[in-house]
Amino acid sequence: MRRHRFEPAALVMGLVLITLAVFFLLDASGVWDLSRPRETVPIVVSGLALAAVTALVTQAVRIVRGRLRRRRRT
Repeated sequence: MRRHRFEPAALVMGLVLITLAVFFLLDASGVWDLSRPRETVPIVVSGLALAAVTALVTQAVRIVRGRLRRRRRT
């Protein structure tokens, strides 16, 4: 198997989706009520925002590291 880059944003997004799945299972079992959008929408939006911020930080770190590597070679 070929090695690939580590993608922290994909990890965070996967964890967010697993958390949402658990919430829906809790809702289906009657433990928690997700029928009110006031509670559900902020959870989804904050998870997406967290994944987006993680992707932006990862990209910024990769750009800076790339510049530093090129600077050291010359």
